[in-house]
Amino acid sequence: MSRAAAIGAGLCLALLAGVAVATGTGDDAPADPIAAYFARMREMRTPFAEFRFMTGSEVAANPTWKQIAGQTLAASLATLGRPNDAIRSFPLHDRRAAPDDLPTPATHAAQPAVDWIVDRAADLRVIMVNEAHHRPETRQLTLALLAPLRARGFTHLAVEALADPPLPKGYPTLDTGYYTREPVFAEMLREARRQGYVLVPYEPASKPGLTQQQRETGMATTLAGLLRAHPKAKVLIHAGYGHISKRAGSQPGNADPMALEFMRLSGLPILAVDQTRLTWEDGAAADRLARTFDVQAPAVLEDRHTHRVWSASPDGYDASIVLPASDTSSVRPSWLTLDARRQPVTIDLTPCKTHLPCLAEARYASEGDDAIPADQFVLLADGETDTPLYLAPGQYRLRLTGPDDTVLADRTLDVPAHDPSPSDTP
Repeated sequence: MSRAAAIGAGLCLALLAGVAVATGTGDDAPADPIAAYFARMREMRTPFAEFRFMTGSEVAANPTWKQIAGQTLAASLATLGRPNDAIRSFPLHDRRAAPDDLPTPATHAAQPAVDWIVDRAADLRVIMVNEAHHRPETRQLTLALLAPLRARGFTHLAVEALADPPLPKGYPTLDTGYYTREPVFAEMLREARRQGYVLVPYEPASKPGLTQQQRETGMATTLAGLLRAHPKAKVLIHAGYGHISKRAGSQPGNADPMALEFMRLSGLPILAVDQTRLTWEDGAAADRLARTFDVQAPAVLEDRHTHRVWSASPDGYDASIVLPASDTSSVRPSWLTLDARRQPVTIDLTPCKTHLPCLAEARYASEGDDAIPADQFVLLADGETDTPLYLAPGQYRLRLTGPDDTVLADRTLDVPAHDPSPSDTP
């Protein structure tokens, strides 16, 4: 996938969530304002430039573009290290009351989702996990699954919107894909490579008029072909939203989803694990569920009598993942430690004062300047200069960039093990 195609894929955030985009009317309205918006986006060389465009005067002066940006900005905020703001920018808009028959501690017990999934891996060749594209916390589970599933014979990681070839330089760059520009997603790819997985792109070639059904069937055809060509392969598939549903007609335009099409084409069973459907009361019900069961890491809820795992949509998914309750007390939530893989690192961000927005990026010293950062954070206010980056022990190149792309600081950063606040070294 080219970078231009990857940016165009950003519209999936709006389309998959079923949000209508106004097209404008009148003689001066563009024939296709969505195409015009993304054409302008393609002129931006970096995610930081895209963010400045979305929040700048050009978009503010165009009502149609402003509406589109209101949807795509969420993915940008997530990419630039502000996942709480991403959720606020693109709220769930599901104000329905939660069902009355939600699990309770009297009927169900929480157990780690990783353990439950891995326990079933021996009998499966295909496991599918989904994500909400603007919520990078839904990437933690797949990251945590990579090592234990590899130990149980899984060989391939298939990823939505991944370039082909995936990592020609050995590390993720802007050309790797669209969602992979977000540091947690990029870390997932790095970890998969460290574990010895084969990375698999599976999107059909983009072409004018491609229908949702053609896209779903095209993805399924590629994946089914992989399993036929490699009879010993076991594949972990990471996809967005309803692509992994088993329910017929559940995708836009009543399309049958990729997972259902895959089972039809391959004859293989799958385990479909959902992280996107617990949206009642704009997410408040999911948070209550997490607090009720004291969920500290992605969990499943197992019936105490039948031992069946709960699914909010049993016709589509085998299990619903309960994520830890939202942590909105800080600019950056504590889940960014990625289950203690990383630690909060306080750095000197004072050069960013009076140069806002300002982007702080930490890249692995072993990777090039074109690498997706190990972590990054865009400062929007002077009071955010004590906001940490989340980094594993190691050596990094730290760069601070101002709103006109001026480099305000460029230095090395050593993060020792078990030291919460190392100093950056000039």
